[in-house]
Amino acid sequence: MNELWLGSTAESADYVFLLPNKPELPPNVLTKDLTNTDVSTLIEVNGNHWRKIFTIMAKLVAPDGSAWQEFRDNDLLKAVGLAFSVDQIQHVKSIVFIVGKTFESVYPVPDHAELIGDKHQAKISLPYIWCPYLDYRQFPNSLIEALRECILEK
Repeated sequence: MNELWLGSTAESADYVFLLPNKPELPPNVLTKDLTNTDVSTLIEVNGNHWRKIFTIMAKLVAPDGSAWQEFRDNDLLKAVGLAFSVDQIQHVKSIVFIVGKTFESVYPVPDHAELIGDKHQAKISLPYIWCPYLDYRQFPNSLIEALRECILEK
């Protein structure tokens, strides 16, 4: 299967985000394996929506939470892989964020998963985290902070 994969490879990623939608690729890109793609190019091509997606990712996984902007712009896709198909996460050994409801029928949340958050929630059964779509209406800073605490504790 030759599915689109962005960022760090499945073998080396610290985190993988399984996303329900793919970004538009720069017109001059012919390959489906974009391990050397940079965030600024993807934001330039896809606009503010993808800037917000990358911002939430960076806030979740940046080693220094206060330096998430620099991490997003320079290091996010060195630490994070972006998958778009359940088949792509079968052999991943890192923490996997299953984003949105799209994949829950194929990759259901186990009954023993820990519920995180209040009004906006995520469920954790490591190495998997089922979380809302990466949009501030569904994924506010309060949920980002709650998940960061859980990830850093583990």
